[in-house]
Amino acid sequence: MIRSPLSRRGFLGASAVGALALAGCGTGFALQRGDGTASREGRLSFTLWAGEAELAAFRTVAERWTATSGVPVVFNVVPFSEALTGVDANLASDRGPDLFRVTYQDIGIYAAGGALLDLTDLLPAGFLDGFGDAFVSAVRNADRVYGVPHHTDTSLVLYDTEALAGARIPTSLDDAWSWDEFRSIAAGLPTGDAQFAFGVNWQLAGAYRWLNWVDQLGGRLLTDDLTQPAVDSRAGRDALAFTQGFFTDGLVPPTTSTKGSYVDELFTTGTIAMVFAGDFLLPTIDPAFVSAGREYGATFLPADERASADLGGNAVVATAQSVNPEAAADFLAFLSDDEQQALFCEQATVLPTRTALLGERLDYAVRPDLMELFVEQATTITPELSAQVTVPQFNAVNASMVDRLEQAFLAGDDPGEVLAALAEDIAGRLS
Repeated sequence: MIRSPLSRRGFLGASAVGALALAGCGTGFALQRGDGTASREGRLSFTLWAGEAELAAFRTVAERWTATSGVPVVFNVVPFSEALTGVDANLASDRGPDLFRVTYQDIGIYAAGGALLDLTDLLPAGFLDGFGDAFVSAVRNADRVYGVPHHTDTSLVLYDTEALAGARIPTSLDDAWSWDEFRSIAAGLPTGDAQFAFGVNWQLAGAYRWLNWVDQLGGRLLTDDLTQPAVDSRAGRDALAFTQGFFTDGLVPPTTSTKGSYVDELFTTGTIAMVFAGDFLLPTIDPAFVSAGREYGATFLPADERASADLGGNAVVATAQSVNPEAAADFLAFLSDDEQQALFCEQATVLPTRTALLGERLDYAVRPDLMELFVEQATTITPELSAQVTVPQFNAVNASMVDRLEQAFLAGDDPGEVLAALAEDIAGRLS
């Protein structure tokens, strides 16, 4: 899950927390004195967005920790679109919370700005060894650790069972559709004014999911040292030409470009027969299909030279303004240990980041059969791709991707010209 880059306008990286500033927030979040968000001795304040199931799981874990630590956890639950803008406002007023929830793509800007508590020496020795390498990479900045990888999510291809009757459905990663096979199946589905073959979840800040296609060809967004663009390459141009064809050949709705509408609703209403969708959408998609008497399944993302998947999910971090650093670090370690992470993933329908849980059969609340496939797909999230989408400047880079991909998808611009312009944009963002 990733938020709109527009909400990051209010955050300016700085060398110390006191230098954080706000500019043009425009989200309607009002800083309230005495609203319980600030760090205070004797308690932990935790700012987060959360759905009903997520909040219930957070509360259960917090109650377990409080029972042994004696330290209460106070939750400040805000809308997803306002969560980090509110954190920015409180940090700028020296009233930051002890803890807050953050997407992996946002950690870099906070760490670079000095806003986060350095957990490297506060977490138990060897604690991060229990997580997948891609997720450790996402919470590390300049070899220091600034958060715990609480959970992840990624995408699969969900399909309407009736629409794909007779098509070969891969049942393992090694047997995933090739690009050509996927396109052939999509081209064979009925299309028309209000009917399309599929939709891809790269809308708005989800544009980074387009990098899956580049990565599958061995390409990169950034150079190995993460300081220069690398997307203007053979892999980039081939990936863009292939995905541009989704639009020029009428396989996807024109409204589902990078600035378009989210695709999951089009799947539940039957407008598209297949959808690239994250596991966190199953609690919405499943009841819609059940109530309509329809069936759906899932299979792995198409693959080319290798399999790849997008890094979704969230970390939990502590702020450098916390007056309870040891307690904050202890809670973070507890929150993301094997037992507590399993509980959260099962109840919230998200994926674990703990390696010990990857081979376990978790008791997911919704479609546990499909969740097992999501867990398997998540093993293809690489540390290399993770590092590229968590640089401090990534939200600005992602915004450039939205604009440039739109030119290719809807305006039909030449892929080479689009990527040359994108590379120039990225060079400016990184500098």
